[in-house]
Amino acid sequence: MLPAPSFQLDINGYRLQTRGPGFAADLVPSNRLSLGPVVRYSGGRSEDDLGEKGKGLPTVPASVETGLSVGSGIPWRVVGVPLPGVALAQLDVFTTLPGGHESPYATASGGWVTSVTDRWSLIGTLGASYYSAEYSDRFFSLDDATAQATGLEAYDADAGWQDLSLTLVSNLRWTPRWSLFTLVSVSRYQGDAARSPIIRQLDARNRYLGVLGVSYQWLGD
Repeated sequence: MLPAPSFQLDINGYRLQTRGPGFAADLVPSNRLSLGPVVRYSGGRSEDDLGEKGKGLPTVPASVETGLSVGSGIPWRVVGVPLPGVALAQLDVFTTLPGGHESPYATASGGWVTSVTDRWSLIGTLGASYYSAEYSDRFFSLDDATAQATGLEAYDADAGWQDLSLTLVSNLRWTPRWSLFTLVSVSRYQGDAARSPIIRQLDARNRYLGVLGVSYQWLGD
């Protein structure tokens, strides 16, 4: 359980906001398209993360990840679908600065934002992550020497779509400035990542995230 302060700053359609442990900028002043750089921190995999269950397994260095994000939101009625709300789509591509895990990967997601009432809105998204051969090897492969030392089998993970996630966000606005929001997300490794001896040893195929927060919006003049 960790505190996670966040903010979003909008100036004439341009935006700077926190995204997880990092920052994202939107350099396109449009309600239909967002495009901009992302810089964020990745904790990698430390010995503390491995614990006793993963003793002797390979660690991954903490990294500063840099990338590009592109997204779009289009009302369903614009594309001829008789549904309320807005359809969402987003693609992010990441790599790291030198000294990190230095392995590129990408995430793609689609979703739906809709208003239940004039004060309560919901956002649901389904996402998938594509891991490059370098990323898969760094996080999920096990060489012969480590396999022999840990008693596990050697393993060579390949590139592919190897992570699925489902996220639900609820935002309840009780005044024009104050809102209560919750986020619940579940992710599940697939393919080579799920078959990795590292993930099976750590029993880490499924990951869960929950966020509860209060937001204040400065409306300006």
